[in-house]
Amino acid sequence: MTSELQGPAAYGGQMARYFRLGKAPSLVICPPSKPQIAITRLASPNGLPDQTVSIPREKAFVVSVHLTPACDRGCEIWVDDRYSRITTWPAGGVGIYDLEGNPRVRNRGPVDWVHYHVPRSTLDVFTDDAEMDSIEGLRCQLGTVDPVLHQMTQMLLPSLAAPQVFCELFLDHFRLLLCAHVTQRYAPSLGAIKTYRGGLAPWQKRRVAELLRENLDGQIGLADLAHECGLSVSYFAQSFRRSFGTSAHHYLILRRIEKAKSLLSNSAVNLSDVALQAGFSDQASFSRRFKAVVGIPPGHWRRRATSFPRQFQ
Repeated sequence: MTSELQGPAAYGGQMARYFRLGKAPSLVICPPSKPQIAITRLASPNGLPDQTVSIPREKAFVVSVHLTPACDRGCEIWVDDRYSRITTWPAGGVGIYDLEGNPRVRNRGPVDWVHYHVPRSTLDVFTDDAEMDSIEGLRCQLGTVDPVLHQMTQMLLPSLAAPQVFCELFLDHFRLLLCAHVTQRYAPSLGAIKTYRGGLAPWQKRRVAELLRENLDGQIGLADLAHECGLSVSYFAQSFRRSFGTSAHHYLILRRIEKAKSLLSNSAVNLSDVALQAGFSDQASFSRRFKAVVGIPPGHWRRRATSFPRQFQ
């Protein structure tokens, strides 16, 4: 069945209205020239005692990750007026709904769910880039725990309250990872993603490294980097990892740490200024990332570098 979009897309405040909730923190990942993915958190200590409002049909899927288990009565689902009740729905359980099927839900206990709004056009672009067959539908055993998607969701939660927590490059990677995981796990009869043995050409490696050095704040997306190399986003991401041994986002973090070390060892700049000059959003993020990569906090590293300069050259 095909239909045209008949109302606002089902995410953010619009989704909150369908669920009769006052508000719903949300984040839209919208790379240049690429279809978006939107993430919405729907939470209520009182649950959803009544059936949710019908969602206008649109060519999109909702991938729902439950952060809390269903109540003892289970989770009730209606799709195209077909009723089902999932008696056991643990935390980390997933539901996938085609928004052309008028899905509705009722859960009489407290709820805390994260909904990914994934337009069909987003999946079409992903499969085109990856040279896969287009996706006709997504299938999911409702309530089945998906530990990968659950962990990805937990990682992204801070950005729903503070969108600046993650840079554009990280969000681009997250979008690709989400599309890859959803298509590989939930698209039936989908061909395997094509793998590439080659990496970037020498000139492409030099150009990408230059661009990342010039944009340590991360305000450059995978689409920009891929365009500079004349590649699709999916091919570029594969080739970058083969050439550099890591993702573009992690490579950027390592370059930020190098810049920070230079500032820490050669100046008396305070830590908050070091963080900003090295491309981090704030001192807390800088300190957390520095310790994760180097093994000690930046202040500790500076004291050692000052006391034993030869060891830190």
